[in-house]
Amino acid sequence: MRRLSLLVMVLVCVGFSSATYISMTPSIDVGGVIDGDEAVAELTLINNGDEPAYDVFASLVLGEGLSSDDLAVGILYPGEPYSGAFVINIDENITPGSYSIPVIVDYRDANGHPFSAISSFSLNLKKAVLSKVTLKVDELTLAGAGEKKLMLTVRNLDDLPHSINVKLFLPRELSSDVDERTLFVVKKSSSELSFKLSSFDALPGSSYIVCVVASYEGDGLHYSSYSNGVVHVVEEKPLPSWIPAAVIGFLVLLILLFVIYQFRK
Repeated sequence: MRRLSLLVMVLVCVGFSSATYISMTPSIDVGGVIDGDEAVAELTLINNGDEPAYDVFASLVLGEGLSSDDLAVGILYPGEPYSGAFVINIDENITPGSYSIPVIVDYRDANGHPFSAISSFSLNLKKAVLSKVTLKVDELTLAGAGEKKLMLTVRNLDDLPHSINVKLFLPRELSSDVDERTLFVVKKSSSELSFKLSSFDALPGSSYIVCVVASYEGDGLHYSSYSNGVVHVVEEKPLPSWIPAAVIGFLVLLILLFVIYQFRK
């Protein structure tokens, strides 16, 4: 039995002296190896915050050969768990092996501001396999509307080289230059790569989970692993008020010195 539990906390300021928040904790249970043409992924979703979440909607990000319906949760009050199930349809021609499945939970706060949270779980189809590729995702802090690189380390622990497909999955409030890269990693070695991230509609003062999935194939089997990282979104610090005045004063001083030098000549 596999379970995934992920905590994503978003603080929403109310007034000048108090704050409420929504804290989504999804848990996915998919059982063991799936041999048939469908899998049932049982979802338990809890709001551990102190404010209701509205218009809660859960969906899976599925690749080719897999499909499922979304779950409309509705209002999720603090401390009241929701239980539902995704029925995942499996194409008969899909390659056996392990698959990493991202889950996106969309919701709104009392002010109608949209938020999203992303997590992942593993699904073994027809045969249980263990990926020998691991990921490490660095933490990142974003300020303002600028771009910044999210750094990843891909490690190949196998005795064989692999061509590895790396996909980035983001909450809807963040965006990236690309969401997929492919790299060749020789045996028993590691390689670094990056994605350029920027804030699309992220709330300053919030932290967002991002998910990276690494996949490769060999001997007729599909191998997949995932890792999560944290992106902190902060207010962009304005320049101190004295800096523009100091720059102007410095330029004026240079002009005066130039004029004095000309007269002396």
